[in-house]
Amino acid sequence: MWVLSDDAADLGNTDVQAKRMRLLQMSERLAGVGYWRVCLSDRTIEWSDEVYRMHGVERQSFEPTIANALSFYEPAIRDRINTAFDTALQENGELTWEGAVPQPNGEIRHIAAKGCCEVDETGKAIGLFGVVQDVTEQKRSDATQQDSVDRLARIIERLPAGAVHVQHGVLSINAEVERITGYSRTELTTLEQWFLLLTGDTTGKMLERYYQRRANGFAEIVTATIRRRDGEMRQIEYRACEDTAVGEIWILQDVTERDANQAELIEAKDRAEVAAMSKAQFLANMSHEIRTPLTAIIGFSGLLANQAVLPGKARHWVSRIEDASKALLAIVNDVLDFSKLEDGSIELDPEPFDPRKLVADTAALLIDQAAAKSIGLDYQIDPHLPPFAMGDTGRLRQVLLNLMGNAVKFTSKGSVVVRVLATPGGARFSVSDTGIGIPEVAVDRLFKRFVQADGSISRKFGGTGLGLAISKRLVEKMGGEIGVHSRLGEGSTFWFEIPLPEASQAAPDLAPVDLEQAGGLRILLVEDAEANQELVTTILRSVGIEVDVAVNGAEAIEAVKASAYDLVLMDVHMPVMGGVEATRLIREHGGHLAGLPIIALSANVLPEQVQEYRDAGMNAHLGKPINPREMLATINAWAAGASCEGEEADEDEALAG
Repeated sequence: MWVLSDDAADLGNTDVQAKRMRLLQMSERLAGVGYWRVCLSDRTIEWSDEVYRMHGVERQSFEPTIANALSFYEPAIRDRINTAFDTALQENGELTWEGAVPQPNGEIRHIAAKGCCEVDETGKAIGLFGVVQDVTEQKRSDATQQDSVDRLARIIERLPAGAVHVQHGVLSINAEVERITGYSRTELTTLEQWFLLLTGDTTGKMLERYYQRRANGFAEIVTATIRRRDGEMRQIEYRACEDTAVGEIWILQDVTERDANQAELIEAKDRAEVAAMSKAQFLANMSHEIRTPLTAIIGFSGLLANQAVLPGKARHWVSRIEDASKALLAIVNDVLDFSKLEDGSIELDPEPFDPRKLVADTAALLIDQAAAKSIGLDYQIDPHLPPFAMGDTGRLRQVLLNLMGNAVKFTSKGSVVVRVLATPGGARFSVSDTGIGIPEVAVDRLFKRFVQADGSISRKFGGTGLGLAISKRLVEKMGGEIGVHSRLGEGSTFWFEIPLPEASQAAPDLAPVDLEQAGGLRILLVEDAEANQELVTTILRSVGIEVDVAVNGAEAIEAVKASAYDLVLMDVHMPVMGGVEATRLIREHGGHLAGLPIIALSANVLPEQVQEYRDAGMNAHLGKPINPREMLATINAWAAGASCEGEEADEDEALAG
């Protein structure tokens, strides 16, 4: 920048002047500012050292005059400087200009100048004084920033989403925002216009809230309602980010349809959940209502079949009743299983087991059926199969029994062979038969629900068409896969492969029923159905168990308070008071009643129902129809455990005394 100084004589001491000049030069260099002065009396110009440097010339070789000083600038800039000088002198005012100054090395430097009139005591202008600053770097920075802003504007314009660029309260919007709002970009140029036109806020509260949000840091997502130019209300989702260099960027999305769709989905989900609950309740009720009479049918037909005096024809009829009732029970179980698999409520219960014993026991269940048809039933086990594995034996047996049962059912001559091969980390089970085979076109449909190879099969052999669908879902639940190879008229091989981690030992089998141990027990049966009362008491008394009967939960509470029982068999659905509430109240009495074994005896068998009984304080669950062997084994196990605990308690009491 340019500086003009007075004569040395006017400055006083030469040393002081020199020192001041050095300080001034240092200040100029640090600030990047130079000083200039024009004397009006002789039209001479003085520059400081920094002004010489900005123009790329040396003090020793260049003498500044008005003419050669202006020569550094392009003609248009010269005219602008002359006009600024004349205006400042006429008005005793200030003057400013900017211009590009070429350097000897070809570089272009940008300088900005500012000055004012110097007046004497009378107010007459005697000169012009001012400063010059090198703004080259600032110009470059501004150009770079503008380039970034321009590039950002181009990017924003191409965005598929709505985008708003906010800088110093000024808005730039893209075409998508125009589409969303219905306003043109010339109508939405400021924050004030944005909030006024889109929200109708004339109080400034929305703008104030915006500034507050910006000060606190924008939320990740903001949802708001806007009014379009045509008056339609729309839901808008904002995402805002702030950059001090380029300002703020808002990304806008019209989510009106999305929110409406989500609301519909939520409503549909609620309807589906209600429907699922209704279906589950229906299935639970259906299961209960079918299992309750089946308990009497299966139970009494079993008792009747064990009568030695039964005539041969009558025994045959009883056998028919047993077979039909068990088939009906299998259908009920299949429907419940498939429903639970569909809604994902089945959970696996892995335990250590012996795979060889599992196959042998499953085959033993079908050996009589195979013998009645004069077909062979054999199994082959890979010697490399681990002696013990970890898996859900109940579900594994269910799949095996379904495949083996189908093989026996559809084979009229020849044999059925079960093979188990060891695989890395698991096993492959296959069931081969020499039966009717399956047409190739029907193979792909076999594992779908309610599907059989053709309609004549259900008429000839029976079945619901759910068994294979259930087996497929169970195998997939166990992390495996299932398939079939078949040739019509020659037979089929159904196979499945599942992971079976090796285990150290098998879980203990259900303890055999010790009739001598069962004798002498005293049990309370809580059951309102007379047929079930008669059935259970007949079974229990036949092995020497003393049985008392209560017809509802209220009677059960009074009975256990008045008498000592080894165990309680508790029905769930009863008049006056149900079994769940009665169990809770019995447990609340504490003392010996807190440890009294209570076994649920119910036609409700769904997992959530069984869990409810356990939560109420019941120790175990026996499903109806009643399996006498399972019932007696469960009674033995829990009564024996309670007896041991009672003896320990007596010993502790004696020691304490």
